[in-house]
Amino acid sequence: MADSSDTTAAWRPWRVAEKSGFEVDDPRGVVGLIQIDKKQFWVTNAFRFNDESVVKMLTDRLIRDGKGTEEARDRVDDARTFTPSEENPTDLASIPRYMRWFESSYGAHTLAAIIHDDLIVKKPNAGPLDSDTLSDRFFREMMKSAGVPWLKRWIMWAAVALRSRWAARGRRRLSVLVWILLAATGIVSAVWAFGSTVFDWSHPVDIWLLVVIAIFLPFAAAPLWGRQYGGGLVAAIAALWILPAAALGGLGYVVYLILERGAKRLGLS
Repeated sequence: MADSSDTTAAWRPWRVAEKSGFEVDDPRGVVGLIQIDKKQFWVTNAFRFNDESVVKMLTDRLIRDGKGTEEARDRVDDARTFTPSEENPTDLASIPRYMRWFESSYGAHTLAAIIHDDLIVKKPNAGPLDSDTLSDRFFREMMKSAGVPWLKRWIMWAAVALRSRWAARGRRRLSVLVWILLAATGIVSAVWAFGSTVFDWSHPVDIWLLVVIAIFLPFAAAPLWGRQYGGGLVAAIAALWILPAAALGGLGYVVYLILERGAKRLGLS
């Protein structure tokens, strides 16, 4: 977390994406990283997100939620500014290895991911924005400003939104489980309808019923995500093509790990 009140900082546009709204406390416009272990990095200089329309959206939202104007502004300033310390190392974007065909752990989204990680603390909804849901939306808006394409940023937003709903426990976690069940039913129906049409698979019900189920369930299940219903819809649709590729990628990675372990037992280095 950070205090952005220092007006003497030499803020410069982030040179990776100069029109992204990100500003760096470095005359060259760069953000330095020091690797401290196999996965974690320390950020060496401060940076902030300075898109006025997004800052206003966040401030207005906090005011509507009951915060005073000054407090809302201070919280948004805190949320949009990253000040490095030993207490907030980063792994950049937490993309599983078998999903990096879709997106790398670094790129135009890097600074957005670092800020978002800093906003999501151990206790749900305890960050400066008082809402993990709002922090997730902030992540999506930062990616938009940084030039991340529409579908990719919505899929990445859906992933963090799903994590937030699960971490909240209680009814939100139950809603995630129900959504997974309904979404899985819709995906299976879509695959079954496709297989029955193209490969003449047997089907106990009419193919058109399977098609209707496949189309209807993602829309019916999306409201289980509450304000993030768009994430539920995007996740259900994207799962049709992301999950098969992820499964193949995961299988390939498991095979690699097995071979690597075998090589280690043989004393190869």
